[in-house]
Amino acid sequence: MGPWFLEHSGPILLTGVIVEVVLGSLLVRSGRGIWLWPMLGVLLLTLGGVGLERWIQTPKEQAASTLYAAAAALEANDVDRLFEHISPTAQYTPQRARSVLRQYRFRQARILHLEIEINQLTNPPTATGHLLGLIQLEDVHGQPIYTGRVSLEVLLRWEKDRWRITGHQEDAIHQDW
Repeated sequence: MGPWFLEHSGPILLTGVIVEVVLGSLLVRSGRGIWLWPMLGVLLLTLGGVGLERWIQTPKEQAASTLYAAAAALEANDVDRLFEHISPTAQYTPQRARSVLRQYRFRQARILHLEIEINQLTNPPTATGHLLGLIQLEDVHGQPIYTGRVSLEVLLRWEKDRWRITGHQEDAIHQDW
């Protein structure tokens, strides 16, 4: 796992703002411009920290990128692009994807909420993603079939240089119509 501050830029920004406020109050109280240099240093450190957080992609962010890319491939009904994100060793998931994509067309496939747990103790590392998604399906003739939320547990494994989907479990489907 990477350092905690690489997961979100919020703590970096909050710390930078608090230190800037303290230094700003010292500047106002003393009336001395000498406090501008530390303020500039803190500003540069804060911007550097945020830039570093954006530049470095943690394992959780990499796994999330895989899931968002798979959802985009589903929404585009692009089987080849979807299978770039599914492991060749996956058992049930490829057959389920082929079956669904033969019978239906996705008008929408969005991830609304995503939580990822990384297990670095396995070799290679694995991850479990719990997601709540929104899908709109239509049949091959364009007739709406389903609109609603789906809850999935997705299993991923680090293969070569990226995360790949190795399995999934459809936890629950909630019809919204």
